[in-house]
Amino acid sequence: MTIKEAILKSLEELKELSTHTQVYNHLIENKYYEFTKGKTPERTVSALLGDFIRSGDTRIKRVKGNGNFYLYYHTKNEQLVDTQNIVEDISVKSITSKKENIKYHERDLHILLSSYLNSKNIHSKTILHEVSKNNNDNHQKWIHPDMIGIDFLKLQTKTTQQFVKVLNTRDIFKITSYEVKKEINTDYELKKCYFQAVSNSSWANLSNEL
Repeated sequence: MTIKEAILKSLEELKELSTHTQVYNHLIENKYYEFTKGKTPERTVSALLGDFIRSGDTRIKRVKGNGNFYLYYHTKNEQLVDTQNIVEDISVKSITSKKENIKYHERDLHILLSSYLNSKNIHSKTILHEVSKNNNDNHQKWIHPDMIGIDFLKLQTKTTQQFVKVLNTRDIFKITSYEVKKEINTDYELKKCYFQAVSNSSWANLSNEL
């Protein structure tokens, strides 16, 4: 698919008045085209949208927004778009849409949790369950937490030198298991995540769901 075909497909699927930023975000999100050259691909999309108009291509039309920008739409969706009542804050909508399209994974949150735990003098580590010897087990999520943290309660410089001996005493450290979730949408998911965290309580002092 060429970049122009990707732009046309994106506008057809958006089915609304869209800024060049929204077209670009939709194009990237759906992987319709991969930009391998150029440092400003978003501006390239803007320029090509202008080319469609200047060349008289009837597949794309545009209207002036309430500001220094244009809103584009595919003529196939002409009956669906309202060109008479342009939303005044469409530029804000465009910015919001761009932020909402930013994707992140659950493990991207680990560094935030680790940073917080560090401020509490708790040492943490991510558990990579995919490298477990039992990785083919469907119940891996009930066996391994996402992260573990260890809080040395009384470990000082002198006792560090005799760490092995110190391990035989009480109240030296506390181990916490953490289950990190990007989002929980239903009560069922909440209960499932809760018991997933509790399943590690047999070996950890505390189990937390975040």
